[in-house]
Amino acid sequence: MNLLDVRPGQKTVLKDFSSNQSVHFKLLSLGVLPGDQVEVMGRAPFGGPISIKHGSQTFFALRRNEAKLIDVEIQES
Repeated sequence: MNLLDVRPGQKTVLKDFSSNQSVHFKLLSLGVLPGDQVEVMGRAPFGGPISIKHGSQTFFALRRNEAKLIDVEIQES
């Protein structure tokens, strides 16, 4: 499953995002590592970016084509 498949409000654990070097470095520069938990907060309409929460106070957005390259596992509540 990839991050694009995750519904808003779902928490996931990042498994792998090394398939694309620019996405890999982007997430590492934000302090996001494989194994970290993130939550999809929302999606912009008309193919816009996905809003993501990492930790308790870090929010960022990813393009949909970037989210498609990030493998995740759904975190059970």
